[in-house]
Amino acid sequence: MRDPIKFLRKVAELGYEGAELAVDDSDLRLSLSELRSKWGALREEASSLGLELPSIASGLFWLRNMVVEPEKALEVVRVECEVASVVGASIILVVPGVAVSDIPYEEHFIRVAKALKEASRVAREYGVYVGIEPVWNRLFPSPLDFRRLLEEVGEDNVKLYFDVGNTLPHSLPEHWIRSLKDWLVQVHVKDFSIDELKFTPPGLGSVNWSAVKSALDEVGYNGWLVAELPWGPEEEPYKYLVDTAKFVRESLM
Repeated sequence: MRDPIKFLRKVAELGYEGAELAVDDSDLRLSLSELRSKWGALREEASSLGLELPSIASGLFWLRNMVVEPEKALEVVRVECEVASVVGASIILVVPGVAVSDIPYEEHFIRVAKALKEASRVAREYGVYVGIEPVWNRLFPSPLDFRRLLEEVGEDNVKLYFDVGNTLPHSLPEHWIRSLKDWLVQVHVKDFSIDELKFTPPGLGSVNWSAVKSALDEVGYNGWLVAELPWGPEEEPYKYLVDTAKFVRESLM
C-alpha cells in the first residue's frame, strides 16, 4: 500500500465505513512489539476517522505457496492474526495455494486442507475467521470444488471470502453465492471484463450485478462489501474508489 494514513483519510472522506489493509513482507521482519506499534497507530488513526478495519489481507501467499511451503504460508497467517488482533479485525484473507504442475490435482486438496486446518488452529487462538478466497490460482475453480475443500477442512472458523470478479470467465458469481451461502463470511467487490480480459471497477465489466445483488439478498448476506481495486490513473489515483462508492450505494444497497 502507498501511504496507509493518507489512504484511510481519503476513504473516510469518500464516505466509506471501513477499510481493508494488507500485511506485506516488511511486517514479517518486525518484532512483535514493532508490529503492534505500527498497527496500533493505524488502528488509532482509523478510529479517529470513524472507520472500522474488519479484515486483514495479504498478497504474500502468492510467494509463500501453502501447497509446497506450508510453514512459510503459516508464518503469514500468524502475522495476519496478530495484526487482526491489534486493529480489531475479525477476518484474515488467505489464498488457498497455487497449483504446481508436478503435483497431482488430488494431492493439492490434501495439502491445502492440511495447511488450512493448521491455519484454523492459529486463528482460533486469536478469535478470528480464516477467509479463503477463490482466485486465479488454477485450483478449486468451481463452487463444487471449493465446497469440497471447505468440507474437507471441516473447521467452523474457516469460511469463504468471496470475490465477485474473480470467478469470471469460468463461472458465475451468483452461483457461488448460493452454493456456498453457509460458508460466506465476506465479499470483495470488483468486476471483470470478458471482452478485454481485465479486472475493472464494478459496473464496467461483465458481472451481472443485478443477479449478484439478488443472490446476496436471497442468502441473507449482511456483511461487508469490500472494494478491491487498482489505483486509478496517476492524475486521479482515487478515481476508482470514488466510482465504486457511488456504484455500491446505487446498485447493491
